[in-house]
Amino acid sequence: MKEQNKFWLPTIIAISVILGVFIGMRLGANSGSKFGGGQSKFDELLNYISSNYVDTLDMNKIKEQSYVELLKQLDPHSSYISAEELKGVNEQLEGNFEGIGVEFFIVKDTIMVVNVISGGPSQQVGILSGDRIVTINDTLVAGIKITNENVVKKLRGKGGSKVKVGIIRGSAKKLTYFTITRGQIPLYSIDAAFMLNKEVGYIKVNRFAENTYIEFMQRLDSLLNKGSMKKLVIDLRGNGGGYLEAATKILDELVEGDRTLVYTVGRNRTRQDYKSHVEGMFEKGQIVVLVDEGSASASEIVSGALQDWDRATIIGRRTFGKGLVQEQYQLNDGSALRLTVARYYTPSGRCIQKKYQLGEADYDLDVYNRYKHGELTNVDSIKNADTMKYFTMVKHRPVYAGGGVRPDIFVPLDTTLGGDPIVRSLLNGGALQQYAYEYVAHNKASVAAFGTVDAFDKNFDKDAKILNGLINSSMKSTKYVGVISASTRDFISRELKAYIARQVWGGDAFYYIYESDDTAIKAALKHLQ
Repeated sequence: MKEQNKFWLPTIIAISVILGVFIGMRLGANSGSKFGGGQSKFDELLNYISSNYVDTLDMNKIKEQSYVELLKQLDPHSSYISAEELKGVNEQLEGNFEGIGVEFFIVKDTIMVVNVISGGPSQQVGILSGDRIVTINDTLVAGIKITNENVVKKLRGKGGSKVKVGIIRGSAKKLTYFTITRGQIPLYSIDAAFMLNKEVGYIKVNRFAENTYIEFMQRLDSLLNKGSMKKLVIDLRGNGGGYLEAATKILDELVEGDRTLVYTVGRNRTRQDYKSHVEGMFEKGQIVVLVDEGSASASEIVSGALQDWDRATIIGRRTFGKGLVQEQYQLNDGSALRLTVARYYTPSGRCIQKKYQLGEADYDLDVYNRYKHGELTNVDSIKNADTMKYFTMVKHRPVYAGGGVRPDIFVPLDTTLGGDPIVRSLLNGGALQQYAYEYVAHNKASVAAFGTVDAFDKNFDKDAKILNGLINSSMKSTKYVGVISASTRDFISRELKAYIARQVWGGDAFYYIYESDDTAIKAALKHLQ
């Protein structure tokens, strides 16, 4: 019985605290409290628990959880962010953090440097991709089952502070030591930008952060300077959103004239219109926007506006469906409240927020339910959340509100490799990346000798010796007996080359190879022809 109490009582108390929050908000102070006049019901409840409960409790933890549960009763996107979590959240949106400037991957219980940030502290002292970090501040970090989280804690720190790392490079037997002065490290929101062919440029945006507009303009300018770009593919798949301003500034470069791009309205917020007003860099050429069920918020503002103005063709699958606008309020203890204050609407008047009920737990299962009901693989399974028709601003095509932005051209989710045991073996735990990183560690010069990514893609491993070695080792680990399909071989070959190319030529090279057989990009190129 005692063990059952230990299990259930903390849960009951947490619920009681949440109720106390509501009571306190509604009834205010309770002057008849044993603990003194002026206390709220919430404070009174906490004092009784703290003073009289049978077991020792972490009252701060209970309070923090009560704030989280309270905001869940409002809508799915209002949230409480603890002081500890806030730093990481802000880093993602502000676009920088303080550290040494490397991307790493743990391979065989050893920290391997995958990429060195250009201009960062590590590059300045001579750290190279492929280096293996064995010690940090003279403490062994290899062979101790270190986690990604612990690596980050050891390498990140206040700007200007120093960290000493011992590395093994290539086949060297001895450690080489580097002392790195930590500094500001940029978090880029543009994953890649390159030409898909002579006329079509491609830009992949992973979030809408403080620096996204500047990054986008630099990449767009670079593509236009190649001289032949007339059409543009913007890839927003998996982009969960970010700053509204970043989205509207990019839209301003793509939409001509004085046009409404998006507007917001809330109970305590009058209508605010965001309009195009500058002469944009790419107002005339054809545009395709790639979206999927992971495209949300600011991604939906961009795709919805371009669709409404008949400025772009939307290709992919129905977007997430987040039409709520949050403002962040700093609290006295360093934590923050992110509160929904308005809804946003596309130029035609659509709010694409999908339906939710207060406190509903299934909201985050919506994408899974779409897959379960066949929507991600069959266009006929898409149901309009709102049957009311809206119309695009130029061609007067019907579009719908609620439940996200519905694409103009549907591309199903590729499920052909989902059950392949070899693919699962390579993807689970990063075995494919590990194989690629180890290969480059011993063969970087021969890879670089191809000269260009295109030459590498066409000519690397023509006899398939490296690919066969990878597949055979994976077959042994999974005890798989059978014939490997051509599609599985092509998939593994493409991913292997992409990971190798990233270490030598960077992120653009990775996506150039990785997406060479992408069905949505193929659909975009077909449409643009």
